[in-house]
Amino acid sequence: MDVWSLVDGRWLEGELAGAEGYWYNVTGAQNGGLDTLAERYGLHPLSIEDCRSAMLHAPKIDEFHDHIFVVLQAFVATARGPEPLEMDIFFGPKFLITYQDVPLTTIQHVLADLRNGVAVRPGVDGLFYTMADHTTDALLPLVSELSGRLDEIEVEILSRSNFSHQPEILSLRSRAGAVRRLLVPQLTVMQRLARGEIEIVDEQNRIYFRDVYDHLVRINLELEALREDSEVALTTLLSAVNNRLSEVMKVLSVVSALALPAIVIAGIFGTNFDNVPGLHSNLGFSVMIGTMIGMGIAMGYYFRRRRWF
Repeated sequence: MDVWSLVDGRWLEGELAGAEGYWYNVTGAQNGGLDTLAERYGLHPLSIEDCRSAMLHAPKIDEFHDHIFVVLQAFVATARGPEPLEMDIFFGPKFLITYQDVPLTTIQHVLADLRNGVAVRPGVDGLFYTMADHTTDALLPLVSELSGRLDEIEVEILSRSNFSHQPEILSLRSRAGAVRRLLVPQLTVMQRLARGEIEIVDEQNRIYFRDVYDHLVRINLELEALREDSEVALTTLLSAVNNRLSEVMKVLSVVSALALPAIVIAGIFGTNFDNVPGLHSNLGFSVMIGTMIGMGIAMGYYFRRRRWF
């Protein structure tokens, strides 16, 4: 468990007596530490149960008499796109407790900043803002990467170099929808922190939570645009496939039409009658082949003049 103390406006590593505030960072392998903190700060058992539950919870704020319990979703990059990892936060006037099942990149960045002496917003709520800001900033490039991949797919479709992107387009659309379903309640959480509903958030830090809210709105709009663009890309793909199929059918139709006279002539001279004209002529076969070729060329010339191919 990582423990930091706020002394004279600076965060120092370790639990120092008389500090202005404390931050305790607990991972899933340190459940004993969570139990100790729950007893010390009077954390509600239902909140502790939410922390240890394997189920993914939607972002929310639960208010208690002297602290709040906040659930946020931090997103990490995977081969399938952004995947959510839950971050549970207990926030009181003089303490901040973060819990995660596995170490989160967001928390590691905050720890690195503190160890390198990077300044954060004043107060315990200022550190809370820093975590929310890092979480939001980490999501934006992941969403932009999804949008960039969709743009690449559209270029390949329009250049007719690849028509096998339907599963990937549907996957991008599904991933954007999954992220957006978690982002909308997270917007509500940041809005409540920014507009003064939570009294333990200092007034000077509320505007910074508003900044996080604005970034989330931007990401939400980009996800909405991504879902709309994926619909357009899918429609474009299906139209391109249909156009290609139409071209193939046109070529096959022209070939069939050109071959039709030859088939008819061959069928006539292939009948089982002895008195077919030219059957016993030395030039009969040559005349028949010449007629087939001539009619095919004439029909091809006619189709070309009519711009049928």
